[in-house]
Amino acid sequence: MAIGGQTLLAGDSQGGVSAWLMADVAAPDAPDGRKLVRKWKHEYGSSPVVALAPGDRDRTALIALENGELALVHLTSEKRFASVKFAAVPVAVCASPSNDLIFSMDASGSYQTWRLDPGFPSVSWRSLFGKIQYEGYPEPAWVYQSTGDASSEPKYSIVPLAWGTLKATFFAMLFATPLAVLAAMYASEFMHRSVHRVVKPTIELMASLPSVVIGFVAAMVVAPFVRAWLPSLMVGMLVIPLIAVSGGMLWQLIPPRYARRLGSRIQLAMLFLVFAIALAASAALGPTVERTLFRPSIDDALVRAGSFEPIPDAEVPVLARTPERLSSAQRAALRAQGVYIVDGRAVRPTSSEVEPPRDPSIEQWLDGGFGSAWPGWLIALMPLVALLIPLVHAKLFGRRWTHLLDSLSGSIAGWLEVFRLVTMIVTIVAVAAAGAWTLQTLGFDPRDSIFGRFTQKNTLVVGIVMGFAVIPIIFTISEDALSSVPRSLRSASLGAGATPWQTAFRVVLPVAGSGIFSACMIGLGRAVGETMIVLMATGNTPEMNLNIFSGFRTLSASIAVELPEAPRGGTHYRVLFLCGLTLFVMTLLINTTAEVVRQRFRRRNAAL
Repeated sequence: MAIGGQTLLAGDSQGGVSAWLMADVAAPDAPDGRKLVRKWKHEYGSSPVVALAPGDRDRTALIALENGELALVHLTSEKRFASVKFAAVPVAVCASPSNDLIFSMDASGSYQTWRLDPGFPSVSWRSLFGKIQYEGYPEPAWVYQSTGDASSEPKYSIVPLAWGTLKATFFAMLFATPLAVLAAMYASEFMHRSVHRVVKPTIELMASLPSVVIGFVAAMVVAPFVRAWLPSLMVGMLVIPLIAVSGGMLWQLIPPRYARRLGSRIQLAMLFLVFAIALAASAALGPTVERTLFRPSIDDALVRAGSFEPIPDAEVPVLARTPERLSSAQRAALRAQGVYIVDGRAVRPTSSEVEPPRDPSIEQWLDGGFGSAWPGWLIALMPLVALLIPLVHAKLFGRRWTHLLDSLSGSIAGWLEVFRLVTMIVTIVAVAAAGAWTLQTLGFDPRDSIFGRFTQKNTLVVGIVMGFAVIPIIFTISEDALSSVPRSLRSASLGAGATPWQTAFRVVLPVAGSGIFSACMIGLGRAVGETMIVLMATGNTPEMNLNIFSGFRTLSASIAVELPEAPRGGTHYRVLFLCGLTLFVMTLLINTTAEVVRQRFRRRNAAL
């Protein structure tokens, strides 16, 4: 038995050794939900195993075969870091606590010792980058846990840290790139020069804010705000772009002779007014959507109020016998059968004379306390469908629709655009609702993937705050790239009959694509290496999931927090240096890819 008393070692007559441990499983042959599973098996020779000597201070074990072969292995990393040969059949073997000395003795009392350099047996390529079956875990997993006592298994997988780095970078760039590039295009092509002289330096000034200040604001202001206004924030992801597009459609209904009289400052003020209306609409619709979609049923409310009874063991479904392993989809399926899990027990609701409160709560829905998967899929699919439907319409009917509008007067064409917008909104809602119902029918639940248990310091907060830290970089470089496009190209496009928006998107943007892409890559490099914002705005827990409401830990944050306390020259110390090397390689790959793509843009636009 290995140290800790949870791993059993067994040797066979063919020189094989296997490690067994208890795991939580949901299987018919495991009534109590626990089963002895094999962690690994390796062959260390061809003769029988005669002795197994687990270490008393770490997770190593000395294996002795009948032909005198000795192997010193680490039970977690499965690394064989020492092999020696004894001249006789060993009857007693052991290794020193520091694994730098091996002792073996035969039946006559003769013994032999070997000194060795054990190196770093607790890490291997598999333990650093592969899944490991750890004690207490139901299945192999990537786990990073740098602290623990001598009896616990070392968990040094850097995959969760790399995943956290990529996750933070992805959501930050998803938030920052559209805003920064579109803002740069508006500032370069449409903003009045007097306003431009104020706006651009102000945005550039944002880049001078220290990361620790931004992280402090994220932890103390943004995170509580997101938690308090979570329904409105999720609704706003669809409502704000929708109202912005609607404002653009209504702008087309204004006769050109009146629209031209409005100065740049008035137009900018109108943009802020539309944005304020969108924020107010999101704040008002958020609670309404929460009451409509995230309100518990009567049975859910009864269980939450404590009106339930335990289900006899004979009637408990097999799926409910291991509640700690249930996914959100499985819990929802059990709730549909009238089975609930409370404090690890299977219960069912009982009637009550007093109607229980049915207060809506999106947080409790995210935690899996009640509700089906349909509302979550509806919210998740709505932005995606809102992007997809216009693209499909433009691909299939774009030219014919443009020809139709050109043949009509301005006011009629504007009202047709409004009609198209309303039709698209209805189509988006219908397609998203149908997609949500389909995914729920297939047994998928968003709380097992993109959604999940809510924590105040989460990925969404990091994406918003780190996105604001990246926006000044992308905006400044993109605006410079757009401004450097020759005026002759704009004049030629406008002279050919194109509108300013068509000129901006179809002429200026492609020509400046090299600079804009470089701006995005520089912003990406900033996001990859960010430390303080991530450290202060997340729970700093190395998790591997897609949940936008959970925390994570990045490579840079782990280095900053753990390196001062890691024993110099030890395993933990070297793993942190490997984290730094991994971060360097990731940045190098990003920059190399950016340069290749940039050169391609330059060759394509070389003739312009």
